[in-house]
Amino acid sequence: MQADVKAAMRNHSDFIDQSLLTTILPGVQVAADHRLGDVNQGRPGPTVVLSGGMHGNEPAGVRAICRILATLRQDDVPVAGRLLGLCGNVGALRLGVRYTDRDLNRHWDAPSVAQLRATHGHTAEDVEQLELLHAFDEAVAQARGPVVHLDLHSMSADGVPFIVVCDHPQSVALARQLCLPGIAGLEKAIPATTIEYFTALGHIALAVEGGQHQSPSTEDTLESVAWLLLASVGAIAWSAVPDLAGRRERLRARGLDLPAVKVTYRHGISPNDHFRMRPGYRNLQPVHAGEVLAEDDHGPVRAPADGWILLPLYQPVGTDGFFIGSPVAHA
Repeated sequence: MQADVKAAMRNHSDFIDQSLLTTILPGVQVAADHRLGDVNQGRPGPTVVLSGGMHGNEPAGVRAICRILATLRQDDVPVAGRLLGLCGNVGALRLGVRYTDRDLNRHWDAPSVAQLRATHGHTAEDVEQLELLHAFDEAVAQARGPVVHLDLHSMSADGVPFIVVCDHPQSVALARQLCLPGIAGLEKAIPATTIEYFTALGHIALAVEGGQHQSPSTEDTLESVAWLLLASVGAIAWSAVPDLAGRRERLRARGLDLPAVKVTYRHGISPNDHFRMRPGYRNLQPVHAGEVLAEDDHGPVRAPADGWILLPLYQPVGTDGFFIGSPVAHA
């Protein structure tokens, strides 16, 4: 009887034609519709959408999703509802660049999505976004329970990883289960991301910044957050999380037990500014009003107020030089 159950789980756990997979990273294959894996064992429960690689220079999220999918298959883990793993900017990931023509994670607001659906766009990222929209729409349409989206990212700077928390009660409650500091207001300072798309539809949506792009700990951080989310929403049992105690301990250690933070300032930049972040700043490092954080063609760039610096830019592409946050009682 147990063998029959396991065989059924395997037969219903991955609906991807293996012949249609292409390799985009060493050891990572993706289907033409951006699926890394699709686990649906016919049990009632939430639909969890994990996305990684929305920026092509951030492969750690894709690898973390693949590790989770592999463990679920190998250990025959019972999954309630559906788990859909999606790869974001496939073309940019192949090239190892943040994006080809435009940032894929900046056009998910309702007007931009409506225009893209009507015109089909013309850039490489337009094609990527239309394909992801189809995957998102299909997941939502077929959901028979709550829909939960987690977008996995990494950063150009080292420092403390964190959860991006939307102004949505269920999302806030879920973020508190994930053992990292919560950052509120970033979704307003960086509008039109995928979490805005899901939140506008009334679903639960979070993003996680798991650490520096190349840091060995980043992939583990992203994987651990995703495992905790799966258990928190009831997609898997807590006992199915590999090394649950160790994952919680490592996340809390990496989060440095920092309080929740709200973004109060964004320093936007353009290529013409020739913005240069001063070396050595770490994510969620304290800074003081007037402190010189960077230089550009206009002179020194100073912190506008005391607070914590967020996402200091140490990569050649981007429109966000840095953010400043201040503590709040709750994320």
